[in-house]
Amino acid sequence: MSIKNKAKDRDHNGRIRRHYTGPNNAMSTPGWWTNLFMNRPQRRLNKRLCRQLQRHLIDPEGAVFPTGNRKPHEYYW
Repeated sequence: MSIKNKAKDRDHNGRIRRHYTGPNNAMSTPGWWTNLFMNRPQRRLNKRLCRQLQRHLIDPEGAVFPTGNRKPHEYYW
């Protein structure tokens, strides 16, 4: 499903207009916030676990890495 409206966002040739950027959702989480509070903590944790494995501080069989498919959801709003 496209986020662009096929009637409003097209010019007379059927191409997407340059000024049309799609629907504006004011309640979405800002990208800077997602990077700061979701991505960076997970990367820090992965980096710490990798360094502990390299230095033989933890057992490789017992190391539990966070799953990559979910972020730690702390909501902006």
